[in-house]
Amino acid sequence: MFIFVLAGLLCSPVSHAEKDYDDLSREEMKAIADKAQKGSEAEDADGWQSEKVVVDDKVISGQWNSVPFQTRFFDYPPEKLKEAWPVLMRALRIPYPSAEYLERRIEHFPQLKAELGPEFDGNYQHLSDEILEAWRFFFRGDFRAAKEHGSRLGAYGKIPAYLAQSVYAVYLTDTREEKLQLLQDVANQITDYLDLIKSLKDEEEFQADYMTLRLGYAFSIARIAEEASPVESLMNNYLFKVSRAIDDTLEIEPNHPVALAMNAAKDANIIRYVGKLFGRLTFGARLSRVEDYFEQAFEQADDLAIVHYEYANSLIYINRNRDIYRAMEEFNVAIGIHPKSAMEALDSMYASKRLREIKDYYLNFRKSYRSFERERREYMLTTDENLYSVLKPPFLVSEYLKRKDAGTELSQVH
Repeated sequence: MFIFVLAGLLCSPVSHAEKDYDDLSREEMKAIADKAQKGSEAEDADGWQSEKVVVDDKVISGQWNSVPFQTRFFDYPPEKLKEAWPVLMRALRIPYPSAEYLERRIEHFPQLKAELGPEFDGNYQHLSDEILEAWRFFFRGDFRAAKEHGSRLGAYGKIPAYLAQSVYAVYLTDTREEKLQLLQDVANQITDYLDLIKSLKDEEEFQADYMTLRLGYAFSIARIAEEASPVESLMNNYLFKVSRAIDDTLEIEPNHPVALAMNAAKDANIIRYVGKLFGRLTFGARLSRVEDYFEQAFEQADDLAIVHYEYANSLIYINRNRDIYRAMEEFNVAIGIHPKSAMEALDSMYASKRLREIKDYYLNFRKSYRSFERERREYMLTTDENLYSVLKPPFLVSEYLKRKDAGTELSQVH
């Protein structure tokens, strides 16, 4: 997945991955995309990464930041968690891990039982209680506790562990490098179960479990792709892999709100990267599908901050001159949604941060949105700051340019 396909695609001593995509001709972009697509198909027709990517264990096991609010606001003790489960899972739709649910799966797949170790005595109620404790940690924002507790409880305990690590990576890490390492580690861990995951897909009663892991993988790769340049996304097959994962998920559950929103955002990002015509011809991305899929997602659940802010971002990517005010309205909707969990609170907090960035761009930056993104990426690469972190101030392009022109410290972190 991560081997660059450079042969025959160099037009100078500088690789395409290092060039700005504005400098590439349409023919060069198409050659990169075609080569990447063929590479993706050669690796695995289902779009899974074929090899693990090395990550730094020190980053994975290092200190984690805390959420910037009291975790007690989102604490669901055992007697309340089951009742709240449908609301808490209205976005992800992960089934409740009851004793019966776990027993049916773990007894059916020997690998799942074997990984629990010889000390497991078949007490599925106790296992369910422990896994629900990991979920309790996750919902209230104790992400490190969710990871450590869940990781000891087999595959179904690792689901809240993976999710906790992904949410932490996006919203709470200090640096871009930490974020990428943690997300790649999640993708690596999910593919540890690849043979089992494919078996889940083959049996209808286990397809919800398959979809959970498939979406988790797609989310980690999509968030890694956000940090890459458009050319890097093509060359590393990110776009193809995310696209296949989402298509796979929607084939099983056409009304999954997060999968629908991810599909819409995927098309918007493709158009953002390569334009409307090239995006449609090479990737099948269409403007009409962006609106349609978001509309379908809102029909399933209209109180998810992440879907509203992704819609706002997508409007900016594809119709920024026409729809900038609509986008700002969507950010405000996301900010105003009452969160049901720590993850949802972080979604709303990021929407607030992102709105400040977009307002500054619109009011104070007299160049194109692509130029704004170029400045933002330059800042991110220079400082190694995670610009999605809600613990850091927003990236204000007007302030950044003043600092750069004055030759002072570029970081806006105080």
